[in-house]
Amino acid sequence: MSASGAYSPEEETPTTPDAIDPAARAAIEFLHGERILRCWRTGIGFLVMTNLRCLHVWHKPELFVRSEWHTVPNFFFYSLAEPQVVAGRFVQLAEEYEGSLEASRFLVRDPHEVSREIEGTRAAGRAEWRAIRSRVQKELSRLRMPAPPPGTTTIVREVVKVRCSFCGNLMDISDAFCPACGAPQR
Repeated sequence: MSASGAYSPEEETPTTPDAIDPAARAAIEFLHGERILRCWRTGIGFLVMTNLRCLHVWHKPELFVRSEWHTVPNFFFYSLAEPQVVAGRFVQLAEEYEGSLEASRFLVRDPHEVSREIEGTRAAGRAEWRAIRSRVQKELSRLRMPAPPPGTTTIVREVVKVRCSFCGNLMDISDAFCPACGAPQR
């Protein structure tokens, strides 16, 4: 913080993953196989780059309750658009969804460096997402039942039938009366 109390990005240096506030790190819900690669200080928290996404971990002070850390928004590399530098002070991250962009801006010390590092990691992150998706699809296909060979009959539903005690006709167990002779089912 500067003498005026306002946040000044020039005062901050890039943060290594082990230097992130422990409470902020605890707020991150890591995905399977996810690890932190790099962090940058923002005005109210950290911009965290993992091997799969970028997320903002920010501190939300409350007036009457305990302050908490939050981890929104998340920008997953599989849909992350190219990072942009806005107004020379902000890095803008956006996800591509059917042509529309949902963007957020983060005040960081060197937005050009942050943008370059995220762009450099984005391709590797997308490749890792594809590998994860491929593994999951293989596992799901392995768990599915194999298709029966041609010419076999598959029973989709079993229907329980009972014999009428008067005429011997087969009827559904849920029938109250025999459809052939009308006798009540016992």
